[in-house]
Amino acid sequence: MTKTVLNRLVVLVSVMVLGLASKAQTAQFLIVTQQDDTQAGFALSEQPVVNCTDGMLKVTSPSQTLEVELNNVKNYAFAETFQPTAIDQIKEDVKPVIRTGMAQFENLKPGTNINIYTIDGRAAGKAVANNNGSVNIDLTTLGAGIFILVTPTASYKIYNQ
Repeated sequence: MTKTVLNRLVVLVSVMVLGLASKAQTAQFLIVTQQDDTQAGFALSEQPVVNCTDGMLKVTSPSQTLEVELNNVKNYAFAETFQPTAIDQIKEDVKPVIRTGMAQFENLKPGTNINIYTIDGRAAGKAVANNNGSVNIDLTTLGAGIFILVTPTASYKIYNQ
């Protein structure tokens, strides 16, 4: 599967270098979808650079960087529009409680994944909602920095000291 993803990425880079073949001429964004359905969109006007080395995919543009393991890439596509997940979008029924060293979510579907990413898109951890639909994340294990906590319906940006 990694070879298939790698082959697709080589084709992707080729298409970008060739100036976007006829079907992609109206494309404005490169969208990378991960296995957990989180997406990162890169404006083609920023000329994102795609690198694939040591089993990792790295897409870099002036405004953002995504670094993810190849086996965690579900799909990539060119699109005319991209609607990013709003980091500040807070749905009241799953609004987290953030305290020093802890993030707590409630009212989730049991088994819901909470993915944790660094500000540059690297996976930093994962938590799973228990049978009651709640999950406690020990932020002290992450170290200092800015992290994104991603639920299926919203993303939350936190500063961990």
